[in-house]
Amino acid sequence: MVICAALCFAIVASSGAGARAQDSHYWNLHYGTRGELVSGVMVGSALDLSSSYYNPGAFARTEKPSVLLTGSVFALQKVTLVSADTSQESPAATNNGPSPSMVAGLLPMKWFGGRMGYSFLTRQQLDFRLVVRNGVFVGNSQPIDSLSIGGEAMFDQRLREYWGGVTWSKNLSDRYSAGTTVYGVRRSQRTRLQGLVQAFGADGYGASGTTVKELDYRAIRVLAKFGLLADFGRTIVGISFTTPGLHLFGSGTAEDVSSITGDVDFDGIPDGAAIISFAQDQDAEYHSPASVALGLSRELGATTLHVTTEYFGVVDPYTVLASPAPVTGPGVTGIAVDYDNAAKSVWNAGVGVEHRFSDKGTGYAAFVTDRSSARPVEGISVVVSDWNIYHVSGGAALEFGTTELTLGMAFAWGSNTIQPTVPPTGDLPPNLVPAEARYSRMKFIIGIAL
Repeated sequence: MVICAALCFAIVASSGAGARAQDSHYWNLHYGTRGELVSGVMVGSALDLSSSYYNPGAFARTEKPSVLLTGSVFALQKVTLVSADTSQESPAATNNGPSPSMVAGLLPMKWFGGRMGYSFLTRQQLDFRLVVRNGVFVGNSQPIDSLSIGGEAMFDQRLREYWGGVTWSKNLSDRYSAGTTVYGVRRSQRTRLQGLVQAFGADGYGASGTTVKELDYRAIRVLAKFGLLADFGRTIVGISFTTPGLHLFGSGTAEDVSSITGDVDFDGIPDGAAIISFAQDQDAEYHSPASVALGLSRELGATTLHVTTEYFGVVDPYTVLASPAPVTGPGVTGIAVDYDNAAKSVWNAGVGVEHRFSDKGTGYAAFVTDRSSARPVEGISVVVSDWNIYHVSGGAALEFGTTELTLGMAFAWGSNTIQPTVPPTGDLPPNLVPAEARYSRMKFIIGIAL
């Protein structure tokens, strides 16, 4: 049943694309009580202790090196799959709750005359579940005049990446300072894509197809950031370099099962077959690129302009987890499947504005670009996002004695057109048309520096 197979494939492909979040982006999360308000445009600034991440060279010049507790109190995140056919409903995946945060502070020691600090942050966090259902009555050639086809696809993803590091930073002179942060990184990802399609016709005809793809892995790596800051009075220039991630160890499991039942090719003979791949406790790894960032801040009276740009290098195609072909049996074919990843080079840039209204109050606003690094691979890709995201933010920092409170909001958005894809021998169902995946996130920001 060519049409049935095509519809199953198209539904699953569309649901996977529709659930895309921001797992191929590098500037999707921001840190620091004030750093959140300028969307991370801080490589040429020393606004708070989040400089341990943005530019370790600025860490030694942070004016108020107090404990930094920063987080988005609440985030509203949504992905919607909008069909070009206005008669079809638009399924959506939502995720509401606390947004990732950062904790940073000073260590009670000095090393070679430099300031020591620590930081813990969530670098990636994605939780999405999207269900797509579709049904259609399809006219067909003999021997089956028409078919009633129904399908359902489910996409579920949970991604976490945590960074923990130690920072050393020193003032080299009245004008220059340098520093480095060494991070240990733990990344875990669980992605499941599941599809079911059934077709029924006259005289008791029936057939169905199912597909399940699941990946679950954890990987540990280390990397370092190096930074330099030059303070020329009203103008501050910063540069930072991030090393590629060095893989240490990792493991994971994977499953890929596709099956059909019923008379698929209309020859009057029941067809039943399955193609499977399964791996358990296999080695897994994740690579991250090198990057270089340049930042500048310029004081213009009561207003300070912040500008940052960062270039992320290429990650050549590699296998995150390899699933060998399992033992097969009657009607079951085992195949080897590779879960791959790669990244193209991207430029990100942002601009922020800081305006001091009084000795106790400062306002902030920013706009940044966040381009996708998604790149095609030969195997099954572990990345599910390929659109560019844009961020705007704003808010204020208020001082109460030795405590600083920051309040603000941030909004991010992006979209991409999804073209339905079917097997080369398939027929595209008449009601399956291109769709647009729309991503949005609203954050309500609160930060406290003690």
